[in-house]
Amino acid sequence: MILALAVFSFSAFRANAQVDVTINPIGLLFGDLSIGGDFILSDEFSVEGTIGIGGGNDDFTNLKWSNIPVTVVGKYYFNPDDGADKFYADAFLRFVSRSYKADGNTDYSEYSQTRLGLGIGIGYKAVSRSGIVFDIGFGVGRALIDNTKFENNGDEFTVDWPDIMFQGKLGIGYRFGG
Repeated sequence: MILALAVFSFSAFRANAQVDVTINPIGLLFGDLSIGGDFILSDEFSVEGTIGIGGGNDDFTNLKWSNIPVTVVGKYYFNPDDGADKFYADAFLRFVSRSYKADGNTDYSEYSQTRLGLGIGIGYKAVSRSGIVFDIGFGVGRALIDNTKFENNGDEFTVDWPDIMFQGKLGIGYRFGG
């Protein structure tokens, strides 16, 4: 987060600063809101910060859930046309906090997960002449911190997930500045 704030501060002072603001349209279909700001530092390099929030209630199953992912991604672009576009390789830092609770008439269950990890990925960003941005990417990494628990009617279990973390990007948005 400190890196993202430093990048934002640096790019805010540039006269020709460019920022790509995107939203994940598929997440909206499932009640999750995920927005990102990609701060372009040069034609070949940008730093993107994304934050999401999601959750809901299902009265039929008495299930409540919440999801908060935060990701910082450094992107290196190969042969950009208009600066920070086309094919890229990236490195990411990802934090995820999830919670699921089921409260029925006779039993109670709760699942919680907090993970922090690093990884690498690839992607492609297209920017139209009018500034419309389409960004798609995928990455895989390793969880450095993994705190996953399951509780059922007072009995608590630690869940040992694999250390693999995934990071996906599907963004549609607009390029400001430049």
